[in-house]
Amino acid sequence: WDNTIRIWDAESGDHLRTLQGHTSYVWALAMSQGKLYSGSGDNTIRVWDAESGNHLRTLQGHTGHVRSLAMSQGKLYSGSGDNTIRVWSS
Repeated sequence: WDNTIRIWDAESGDHLRTLQGHTSYVWALAMSQGKLYSGSGDNTIRVWDAESGNHLRTLQGHTGHVRSLAMSQGKLYSGSGDNTIRVWSS
């Protein structure tokens, strides 16, 4: 609930980095082809470089909290509290 994403080494349990930028809770995560996607209560989806943690871009369009994300065939699907599902090109 601190608006961040934390990246951990699954084998050692070491904390690697913290991704910051959302202004509300992070509800959803998806990953594909070296990119991490995060959906938040700030109604946005942020795209991150999974290796470096650099913020690449912010996707806007929902008017409610982004609660779910899924990847399929190179497309990102987002579900929101605004009662819509959006399809984004990767």
